[in-house]
Amino acid sequence: MAKPIEADVVLSCGEHLPAVDVWMVIDVLRATTVIVRWFELGGGDLFPVGSVEAARRLARALASEGAAPLLMGEENGIPPQGFDLGNSPLDLTRDLIRERPRAVMATTNGTGALLSAAATGVPVVVACARNAAAALDCALSLGSRIGVLCAGRKRRPAWDDTICAGVILEELTRRAPDLLLADSARLALLTWRTSGGKLLSSMRTADHSVFLNKIGYGPDVSFACEIDATSVVPVLHEEPHEGEMRAVLRNAQGIPRPAPEPPSPPSAEPAPKPLRDPDPFEGLLRYAQDGNEAPRYFFLGGARRAVGKKMDMVLKEEERR
Repeated sequence: MAKPIEADVVLSCGEHLPAVDVWMVIDVLRATTVIVRWFELGGGDLFPVGSVEAARRLARALASEGAAPLLMGEENGIPPQGFDLGNSPLDLTRDLIRERPRAVMATTNGTGALLSAAATGVPVVVACARNAAAALDCALSLGSRIGVLCAGRKRRPAWDDTICAGVILEELTRRAPDLLLADSARLALLTWRTSGGKLLSSMRTADHSVFLNKIGYGPDVSFACEIDATSVVPVLHEEPHEGEMRAVLRNAQGIPRPAPEPPSPPSAEPAPKPLRDPDPFEGLLRYAQDGNEAPRYFFLGGARRAVGKKMDMVLKEEERR
């Protein structure tokens, strides 16, 4: 019997990360949208780092090993001094990527979220609205306990990432009728459903969206709200380098789409008519209890492999801040 699909959402990087089988990391405005766009246009290895200074150091190290990478990212929404590009997906072009097919990236929230998820020792998938269904395909191929990590803003929940998580969860509810949702996942799903399916108009009200519009990046918001515009799925890998492990994003290829569950046989008797309006989440919140077995709650006791020295560079950077 197949395991039920479980979903949890962490609304910001300031929260504890529970045990899951795979993380889907979202920073829809704009880091994960930019990362997906990078691979849409044919980009190669992309190295996410936790700070601007770490990005400069890594770019120099990579340049000494061969061709200089593209240095891109943002600090408070704008390109840091000496960076080749900021964090706008609309600034990326095929010609630019063809000339410099590797990149180093540092952003205020998104790249840190990716590295935080990586430090838990499970697979990490980059997600945004543009690759929502494809990223979900990839995550489901990697495990039944799906964690969605929203980068948030200033270590607090952000409307833009939360509503994007809701888009992904809406798709997940269609695929998994026995889906188990944690409370925070219900909140994200409710956020999306209250938008009436109008992602762009709702996204434009987010604090970060308003900020981006003020500093001249309003078109980035419209681009980021195109749902399922691509099948690109960046996945985080690690490679050894001088006794440490460094994170690198690569485009996943050949992700199998999970086979649909066979439909349940029809009930012999019609279900009784409810005496009240049904709770829209009634079928989604199910804590299992069987006989003498204790209640099973989400994500408790999940096995985590020892991380050891993994991501030491990232952790040292966080300690310096």
